[in-house]
Amino acid sequence: MQVETDLGQLMRLFEAVLASVGDPLLIFDSTWTLLQANNAARALFAIETDQAPLEDVLGDSALARALRDHAVPKEWHHGEEGYYLPRLTMFTDEAEQASRYVVVLRDVTAIKRLNQNQNEFVHIVSHDLRSPLTTIKGYTGMLGMDSALTSKQKEYTDKVMSGIHQLTSLVDNIQDAGRFDIETGFYVMQREQCDVTEIVARVVGGCVVPAEKQDLKLSVDVAPDVPIINADINMIERALTNLVDNAIKYTPNGGTIIVSVRRGHERLELRVSDNGLGIAPEDQKKLFQRHSRINREEYRRVKGTGLGLFIVRSVAQRHGGDAWVESTIGVGSTFAFYIPLQGANLIFGSGLSDTN
Repeated sequence: MQVETDLGQLMRLFEAVLASVGDPLLIFDSTWTLLQANNAARALFAIETDQAPLEDVLGDSALARALRDHAVPKEWHHGEEGYYLPRLTMFTDEAEQASRYVVVLRDVTAIKRLNQNQNEFVHIVSHDLRSPLTTIKGYTGMLGMDSALTSKQKEYTDKVMSGIHQLTSLVDNIQDAGRFDIETGFYVMQREQCDVTEIVARVVGGCVVPAEKQDLKLSVDVAPDVPIINADINMIERALTNLVDNAIKYTPNGGTIIVSVRRGHERLELRVSDNGLGIAPEDQKKLFQRHSRINREEYRRVKGTGLGLFIVRSVAQRHGGDAWVESTIGVGSTFAFYIPLQGANLIFGSGLSDTN
């Protein structure tokens, strides 16, 4: 009697726990016949009776096949706006010598909607900011065309232009972070024949003036065997621009910056090295996260959103690669990302066209 009482209490406890789970949860036997489902699962799949086969319960043959094959998809879309993260756990009942399958569908619909709304908001705001910024920049650049500016007026216009450049860079990074994000970004890649050597020359050429203002030596080192790849030119250029901009901002006056490109084992590596202050190991781990900045006295003078390196990693990951940093305190840092020389990054799906 005591055993039966204990089993009854455990069953009631189990049913209470099952009912309290907000995400859909289903339990199947070894033949994938439904044993139990919580209220959320019954509502989602309109389950009226147990002992139904997997395919009848889910009403989605693709997800059912994936579960049977133990190849659970990263995300499952249900209906018009339902998004779920499927999880499959198998356990064995030693007493009955049978397997049980527990399927949990984590509901991320609200998170998806929030991300979509945020991306739409960022897109609208950044787009609407571009027009007045372009107008201000244009008219500010015309000051002094009719009559020479005094030294004080020139100082003021230079500060206005500097502010405009900062705002433009801010808008670009906010927009790129939303568009390029590997998980939530809405940007559609535009692959074409991409000459990385030309991109490096263009980016470095646009950074010569700010580098010279800080007495920085900016040089390029591109290997002769760098191939033409099938990639998104805009994304590659934005990633490299962020790395060079960061190096200029954080390298003390009189320093050296080297932009290099190397062809490694089935991958193309783009590196930006400096002989600046260096970064501690504990800070390196979080650098590529969104809005991450180093809390260090020497860096507080530099304005930024902490999105530049997040964009670099997003660009690399969109091409199947990744980004990383190598740094030593007091010696300098090297920020880099790589593009795999395989798959979609190859021209016409096979082979590489070399520049030499």
